[in-house]
Amino acid sequence: MAPMSAEKLSFQDAAFLRLESEQRPFHVAGLMILKEPEDKPRGYYRRLARHCGRLNELWPLFNKKLQNPDTMRNPSWVTAEDYDPAYHVSHYALPAPGRMEDLQVLVSRVHERCLDRHRPLWEIHVIEGLSGGRFALYCKVHHALVDGVGALRMIDTLFSTSPDDMIDFRRARPRALAHHHKLSLARQVGAVTGELKKHYAALPQMSGMLAGMGLDSLLGKRDTPPLPFTAPRTLFNSEIDGRRRVVTAELSLATMRRVADSQNATINDVLLAVCGGALREYLKSQQALPGSTLEAGVPVSIKASSAEDGNKVGFIIAQLFTEEPKPLTRLKRIIRVTKKAKSDLRHLSRTAAQDYANLLMMPTLLLTLTGRAGQIRPPINCIVSNVPGSRQRLYLEGARLEAIYPLSVIFDGMGINITVVSYLKRLCVAITSCPTEQPGIENLGRLMKQQLNALAAAIK
Repeated sequence: MAPMSAEKLSFQDAAFLRLESEQRPFHVAGLMILKEPEDKPRGYYRRLARHCGRLNELWPLFNKKLQNPDTMRNPSWVTAEDYDPAYHVSHYALPAPGRMEDLQVLVSRVHERCLDRHRPLWEIHVIEGLSGGRFALYCKVHHALVDGVGALRMIDTLFSTSPDDMIDFRRARPRALAHHHKLSLARQVGAVTGELKKHYAALPQMSGMLAGMGLDSLLGKRDTPPLPFTAPRTLFNSEIDGRRRVVTAELSLATMRRVADSQNATINDVLLAVCGGALREYLKSQQALPGSTLEAGVPVSIKASSAEDGNKVGFIIAQLFTEEPKPLTRLKRIIRVTKKAKSDLRHLSRTAAQDYANLLMMPTLLLTLTGRAGQIRPPINCIVSNVPGSRQRLYLEGARLEAIYPLSVIFDGMGINITVVSYLKRLCVAITSCPTEQPGIENLGRLMKQQLNALAAAIK
């Protein structure tokens, strides 16, 4: 039985930790680009780094650490009584002239490294020296501690809509965490029994949805959600090593919306069409485009409350129609698929939706332990995630936020992740990949811009 002060990890969160290795770090991250205040005071960066070291006062989960980090026996969170900001905050500068390309290379190297399991699982890097009086913040948090949506919500609470506001640690009200309460053996057994009942009750829902997908496939229906594990094998679905390549790009939100409105579509539909076209052109350049379409896993948050910690994620599978050369035709086909997939997901309970997500990802994740993930047909080819961000200009300690790029996890059999967050009038795109298996992947951001332009031209 876990100690009184322990908070047991969910199966999914514990799996992220057990599967982690030097080749497969399991953290999410945010890269933020900011403009220095015009009246920047002396010692501004030192003060900012010092304040970043106190974020555990604002965000209680930054005080969590693993109870048994070496053995992962009975994986649980406990409060870190030995917290030291020096182990969590780094401060350095880019060499002149401070190019964005240099920052991407630096962040790629930092993103490769695993977090220290003997401490709370997060880091922040304050990076001076970007051209144009700019600097960057790179913050990474283990995926077992928070999902991508939760991480962005945390970051959002750090910023202000006024350049005059500073981080006010007096407003910190760390809520009592679940692991501060005594959990008796009877309560733990009751909780486990309750979870098993929920998953058992969810089986008919998930089975019914899969049966419907299978029937559509047997009847030869076009443009319907595919069954899991029917995606073709590509450059993105082999075993990967520990190298990472972070690529960033920006897409015009006004252009995305104009295309979406013209087709009665969503911004996410247009994003999937842009990704499908860009991946098609990239694979063609590598002479590796499969004859059948690539399929993307699109995460959907199923949390009942934004206050929930951990991971509560559902998935839909969206065909990207990479075999289709015409951008507008590709978009129209994607609209039909996503509409049906979203309808199917809405008819599932939260438990069934999370079970379906586990069905998609867990076989591949578990096979990575034996080094055989590349030997099965992939459940999907890539992950494309779109998270809504702020529509207002944001500031941090007087510095203006110019862009925010969300970086995510890749692993054996799933070697590319495209994550997008909206901010002001643009979508900030971050691509996490393994350059060893995907040569030339740094061109994917440029290809996405080209595909959006092609869609905009097609609707005129």
